[in-house]
Amino acid sequence: MGARHPQATISKLSANKNEFILAAKYLIKQGIVKSPGDAIRYMDEHNTNVSEIVEQIITSKQTQIIQEEPEQEDE
Repeated sequence: MGARHPQATISKLSANKNEFILAAKYLIKQGIVKSPGDAIRYMDEHNTNVSEIVEQIITSKQTQIIQEEPEQEDE
């Protein structure tokens, strides 16, 4: 299997370059792949939806804020 140009994979997946880089970094961080080249091949072979991976990244970084209800005074 020959080397693939990242721009070809980005075009194939209809992805934004910045989102593609974030998705590749996330795949490496999660241990799904070991290198950026592996991430490119993985996303190309699995026809990965880059926007779904970006959504996973956003969800993983969100924190829930607990809203306290105002106390009511007894009269």
